[in-house]
Amino acid sequence: MAGKTIQIYLPSGKLKGIKKASITTEKPIVFQVPLTEVSNNIDKLDFNGIYILVDSITTNKPQLYIGKGKVKHRIQQHIKKKSFWNTVFAVKLDSINGFSDTDISYLEYYFIKKAKGLTNIITEENKQIPQIPKLQDEKLDELTCYIETIEFILSTLGLKCFQNEDENNTFTCQDKYGSFGQGKYNSDSGLLLLKGSKCKMALHKGTKNLPKRTDLIKKGILKEKDGFYILTEDTTFSSVSSAAQIVLARRANGWTEWKNKEGKTLDELYRIK
Repeated sequence: MAGKTIQIYLPSGKLKGIKKASITTEKPIVFQVPLTEVSNNIDKLDFNGIYILVDSITTNKPQLYIGKGKVKHRIQQHIKKKSFWNTVFAVKLDSINGFSDTDISYLEYYFIKKAKGLTNIITEENKQIPQIPKLQDEKLDELTCYIETIEFILSTLGLKCFQNEDENNTFTCQDKYGSFGQGKYNSDSGLLLLKGSKCKMALHKGTKNLPKRTDLIKKGILKEKDGFYILTEDTTFSSVSSAAQIVLARRANGWTEWKNKEGKTLDELYRIK
């Protein structure tokens, strides 16, 4: 993969204010605007594009709403009608004419369809997948290139749910008692322990308490079934060791406990030697 230069401009000079991000060789531009900064920057959103309302990019399962149209007008409507969000990501095209109505109809279709297939976000606000517009092959190829750029920039800004996952980043953690955890590793966010993982119920001798495990049990995210605690929803752990401890019910070094299908550990694959 060729290198990329991402330019992030802070118009207000504030780290937590509005951000304008682009890859210097590509046309799509992504604005990230906190709800508290929208009124002061609404004119910067005066373009035809798509947008994503987000409740939080730091939670395990952010809630999203994906829409299209004249972004300035649509956001002004949502301030009054939708209360769940605190950040908007808005996408425009850096060209004379910008995105056409057909362009943004396809982008809306693509992102809603993809969002509906993901388990790590909530899309209750988007009730249905819109119809796909008819496109010529050359236009579809052009929009596919734009989508790759948009997803890359969104991930850089912290909205990682649309990022295509590496098929080789799935790891397992298990023991002789039948405990079996499966997770996906991301160097930025940590390890996503997948729903259905079987976690040992009884703490090992010498392990008095695992606070994170206790918290997950209280919240009902770990539920007892057939002699194990079963994880009922995908859960992200910033520490790979914490994720391993949930599965094994003991203190553990996640860098050596998590292994891929070839038996290689996280330590072998991701730590700098």
